[in-house]
Amino acid sequence: MDDWTPERIAELRIESVKILRENARKRGNDAVVELCDADIARRTPIRNKSPRVKTTAETHDDQVVVGFHFVCDREKGVTTNPDGTIWTGTWVVDQVHAERAERISAYVALHQTKAEPSYLQGTVKGWRRAVRGQEYAEGRPTKTEYGIDFLLEPTSEPYQWNGDGAGEKGYLWSAPTT
Repeated sequence: MDDWTPERIAELRIESVKILRENARKRGNDAVVELCDADIARRTPIRNKSPRVKTTAETHDDQVVVGFHFVCDREKGVTTNPDGTIWTGTWVVDQVHAERAERISAYVALHQTKAEPSYLQGTVKGWRRAVRGQEYAEGRPTKTEYGIDFLLEPTSEPYQWNGDGAGEKGYLWSAPTT
């Protein structure tokens, strides 16, 4: 086989480089395969990921979260305080929403499944930033290190699942009241 150099391979059309690479692979010439791979990689344009365009349903610029719905195994991470208030356990929620939830008396509803009414619900009275434990990731590594625990004043009327969102949480959005 001829002596191939990066400069000589660069003079070939991409189709010829691919053929040369395949022939070198068949003959066990790893050095030429590597040169071809490097040339092909150099020629491959770098594609920037286009930013994801939000759909109308995902844009809530003029709205606030008035209700948080979470799928939560029966009281997993939930603690009741001596004064009757309840900490919800840790959820991945933007801190901005947690701060606003306390100010506007938003609610949190915990559901066994999305199809069932909430088994625990209440008005947000406070919140805290908390480290997420492994138990929240169901055996998988946690992707988000911190989450939000909500402090609730319990209410008795269950909620049906409401709000957009995927997976274990849904947000009910509304225009802010002044």
